[in-house]
Amino acid sequence: MPREIITLQVGQCGNQIGMEFWKQLCLEHGISKDGILEDFATQGGDRKDVFFYQADDQHYIPRALLMDLEPRVINGIQTGEYRNLYNHENIFTSKEGGGAGNNWASGYHQGKNFEEDLMDMIDREADGSDSLEGFVLCHSIAGGTGSGFGLLLTYLGAKG
Repeated sequence: MPREIITLQVGQCGNQIGMEFWKQLCLEHGISKDGILEDFATQGGDRKDVFFYQADDQHYIPRALLMDLEPRVINGIQTGEYRNLYNHENIFTSKEGGGAGNNWASGYHQGKNFEEDLMDMIDREADGSDSLEGFVLCHSIAGGTGSGFGLLLTYLGAKG
């Protein structure tokens, strides 16, 4: 039975690292930038379903949530060459758009304002899994959004 893993990408660093992670996974599994399985990758027994799920239209979509308090990096992903890869319902940016200004406390406290929305996103993605193994959290440990917001998500996960 497949054991799914959901990736949480938080802040500038988390989303930049996450994007590189998905580029590599697509390359290794023969999935195009648009989520279409390449012809050479149709044979074999690799486990695409651990990190991806297959939509009704046969596209492979990452089990990923992209979150940031400012939109610059995520906007770059959404307009870049991998823009059709992600589930756009799994992308969160703060409507205020100011970010955390490299301030851990700001990232943590701003994240608390969105706790319900974020947990709904995570729950929805987890509910779509058959046998959830766990989460991978990509974030920085210094700065604002990645460290503060990332710690908040870790706390909420431990609490919940």
